[in-house]
This record gives sequence, C-alpha cells and structure tokens, in this order.
Amino acid sequence: MQEVFQDIDTAKVGMIDELLKESGIPTMLKNFTGGSNITSVPIPSLYPTIFVLDDSQVNEARELIEEFFAAKPVEAAEWNCSHCGESVDGFLSECWSCQHPKES
Repeated sequence: MQEVFQDIDTAKVGMIDELLKESGIPTMLKNFTGGSNITSVPIPSLYPTIFVLDDSQVNEARELIEEFFAAKPVEAAEWNCSHCGESVDGFLSECWSCQHPKES
C-alpha cells in the first residue's frame, strides 16, 4: 500500500479517489472525514490522503492523477431549454430552472 495523493481539499481528494476506483484501482482514504479541518493551521499529516492498495498499480494511479490535472477543461456553449426557454450554462445536462434534460 502506497500513498499517491494528498490535499487539504476533501472535494479534490474525493474526485481523485473516484477517478482511481472507476479505473479499477482499489484505494483507501485516510483523514477524509475532516481531520484537516480541526485547526486553522495547516498540518499536512492531517490532510486527506489516498493510498493505492496494490503496489503494482501505483505507477498507473500516479499517471492517471497527472493526466487529470494536465487536462484542459472542455468548454461547452450555453443552450436554451426547449421546455421553459431559460439560458443554461453549457456544462449542465439539465435546465437549472425546470430540470428538463438537455436535448441532444
């Protein structure tokens, strides 16, 4: 078991953990339930951390993490809801106003 990622931001750690799990890499989280939030002074030993359980998958996990952070965000054009006519941000798959799904 080896550490592959650590960050003070639990949302970022959770996102990376899901990425690894979806890629078939079993992980274990340490300090994920708020340990880094118990003090206003950042203490790296309390940051949420991801460990890969199988040492043979450590390099693959690190490559996936590196690729994730190197990827440029995809910009999507705004669209108008066919149900209520509202203008909706392109990254949303349903209307923020009426929850009608985006049409293909």
